Amino acid sequence: MPAILLVQRWSLRETVKVEKAFDDETGLWSEAAWRIQAQQKLYDARGHVAVIIIDPDESGSDQRILQVIASGLNPSDLLGRYGTRQIVVLIPVGRREAGLFLSTGFRSDLARAGVNAPLGCATTADAELEGLLIEAMSDLMARRAAAGVHHTW
Repeated sequence: MPAILLVQRWSLRETVKVEKAFDDETGLWSEAAWRIQAQQKLYDARGHVAVIIIDPDESGSDQRILQVIASGLNPSDLLGRYGTRQIVVLIPVGRREAGLFLSTGFRSDLARAGVNAPLGCATTADAELEGLLIEAMSDLMARRAAAGVHHTW
């Protein structure tokens, strides 16, 4: 491994140690820690990755959401807090279509469990995290608007 990558990985790990690494309410990675690790996963990814942002409509429903989507997750998937209340998931997927498939499955699982938590998804094969987050949030807002639900963050 090139020395520059070793230095970068060490720097990322040290930053995660210094930052508040976990969200107090959910135990998920804090947004800052999640972003650092997500960017590294994007650099290391072989193929596409999906970013899914889930927006709980009900206060305190985070744990229920995590229980519902757990069956669709792997140990390599990265969960964290996004903003003040959203849950964000980075999932390595083989093909671009897999992100849509996963998000549709999560929507169905949440609906069956009676959890109202719209979600947005974006999938890419490049290493641009901010673009993925913007695209996933745009998808989330478009789905809210289509359902007649307007939300201010």
